[in-house]
Amino acid sequence: MPKARKKPQEALGSRFAEIGKCLQQARKRRGLTQKGLGEKVGLTREAIASCEAGRSNLNATTLIDISAALRVSVGEILGLERRGAETQIPRRWAKRMEIIETLPEPVKKHILRTLDDVIKANTRMTIFEDGGQE
Repeated sequence: MPKARKKPQEALGSRFAEIGKCLQQARKRRGLTQKGLGEKVGLTREAIASCEAGRSNLNATTLIDISAALRVSVGEILGLERRGAETQIPRRWAKRMEIIETLPEPVKKHILRTLDDVIKANTRMTIFEDGGQE
């Protein structure tokens, strides 16, 4: 007996679930909550949760906004591109980095130099060859 084909609606729901899983993984790697991501793209926490659970679809504009907010490609959210093993940024570090990004450039440079000095004083490695510049 031939194998039964999935109904189009079932296949679509399965695809939404895959996209939702990729979205959730990208969001967590950035150390963002559903609420935090929603605020960045103008959606509610509930809307983000619904997308991640595969219960709703993302329109093209929202997909682009989310990929920009997460600094990943649209292809990655759609599950078309795979990222290698990447260390997830703890939320407490991600929050600090977001705050630092809002500071004036001279203050950011001072923070990076200070951080470099602390790292160099506590390790044997020289990790920044450019004096703390990005």
